Amino acid sequence: MNVQVGLATGSPDDYRAGIMRILFVDDEELVRDSMYETLLAMGYDVVVEDDGPMAIERFRDNPWYFDLVLTDMMMLQMTGDRVSQGIHAIRPDIPVVVITGAPDSLSGKAEAAGIRRVLPKALTRGELDRALRDIR
Repeated sequence: MNVQVGLATGSPDDYRAGIMRILFVDDEELVRDSMYETLLAMGYDVVVEDDGPMAIERFRDNPWYFDLVLTDMMMLQMTGDRVSQGIHAIRPDIPVVVITGAPDSLSGKAEAAGIRRVLPKALTRGELDRALRDIR
């Protein structure tokens, strides 16, 4: 499922009007669908990709469109830390947040990969919203 809300245009000078544009990456369809609906309901503009390489390509096409990248850690094609590295090779300043079932396992990897924050999979909608807004 590749879902995009809004037009994928943007430049570093764009006025964001308070709407955060998120690239969300997860290879599990149910998780993607659920997170897409959750983020959309919270007022975010969301683009969804189902694997790391495709997410990096989407990002490369228009890196200034996005305000934040949110990715799962454990995916078949590419792990979240590798997604972060690929994204930062294109635009080093963008915040990357990784969601994982084992947040403690990323302690050393996160900083090295440029990951701004690691979130546990079991979090509420409010916790997710606060975490994403705090990063901005």
